[in-house]
Amino acid sequence: MLKSHGIQATLVPYAPGRSNLIAEIRNGKGKTLAISGHMDVVDAGNPAEWTHPPFSAHIDDDGVLWGRGASDMKSGLSALVMAMIRLNETKNFTGTIRLIATVGEEIGELGANQLTTLGYMDDVDGLLIAEPSNVGIIHAHKGSLNYKVIAKGVAAHSSMPTVGKNAIDALTLAMTTINGELQQKFNTADNAILGKGFSNVTLIKGGNQINSIPDHAEYQANARTVPEFDNQAVIAEIQRIIDQLNSEQKLNLSLEVTADLPPVEAKASSPLIDAIIDTVKDQPSLGVSAQFDLMQSVLKQDLSAAKQRFGKTQISPMAVSGTTDAAQFLRHRDDIDLAIYGPGIPMLNHKVDERVPLEQYLAFIDVYEQVISRYLTPSTASK
Repeated sequence: MLKSHGIQATLVPYAPGRSNLIAEIRNGKGKTLAISGHMDVVDAGNPAEWTHPPFSAHIDDDGVLWGRGASDMKSGLSALVMAMIRLNETKNFTGTIRLIATVGEEIGELGANQLTTLGYMDDVDGLLIAEPSNVGIIHAHKGSLNYKVIAKGVAAHSSMPTVGKNAIDALTLAMTTINGELQQKFNTADNAILGKGFSNVTLIKGGNQINSIPDHAEYQANARTVPEFDNQAVIAEIQRIIDQLNSEQKLNLSLEVTADLPPVEAKASSPLIDAIIDTVKDQPSLGVSAQFDLMQSVLKQDLSAAKQRFGKTQISPMAVSGTTDAAQFLRHRDDIDLAIYGPGIPMLNHKVDERVPLEQYLAFIDVYEQVISRYLTPSTASK
């Protein structure tokens, strides 16, 4: 599609059958704006549970597009591409627009990590990520740390437990101790923007039959971190506890980190965020109230309580717990203008019957075109 509109794209292989995509257009000298979205989606689950097949892209009579990735985040990425094509035709910008479409965001932001290492963010002034966030502009989010704690024991018949060593017992002690001490640390590390971090155990595995003492058990957990108690500090604390339990209780515990995505804390006021605010204020249909009403009509449920809790009447910067590719893109730089803003219905992300209203998607194409132009064209940039 890009090629047919005179835009050359480059594939950057990540693994066999998986490639990131880079496309760039220029119009004179000026700032460089990276526009980005991820191409991967989470598993659809059982297709029989969906109202329409999860990969059919069914459009119903109400103009709603159904399918896995419709909200998270095919609509946002597609809207960026369409805006880029328009701007390539009008040349209503000065500088460089760099499209970065990534792989593996859902499993550790793999593509963003690779592209950042390869230098694609080195000369970037601003970064616009089209994740579904239609009632606020995300400029900061917690870090995400996935870790696994493994306990090794000695197998034995369950009638003779003293000749074995129960890995589940060891894991239970480790899990209880780690959770308790991490929570104490999180409670004393309060970030003014992001709040407090936390950790959740999400997977547990151990044993293979009822009458055997298990020799292996493990649990996996996800921590959401803040700069005051960041990923490296959490890792160090877990390792300290494991070392202590191994020494004092004669256990055989180990730690494995499976994903390490740092917190993001960009400025809440920047030319890019200002460009979005200035654009949206002239379009009432993209205001906070109108977007809640639109999502309510699509979901066919009352969102008035959620709207009231949100408490904002005008679109504005905000911080969230969920991570994005920004964690990788900004890991070595703190001077990039960041805005995470896009179409979708966040409460449907990763769920059965994910969907997005087409009117919202189409509106965001126009918004992105105007925002990019405002940010990159000095005469229209926000003051």
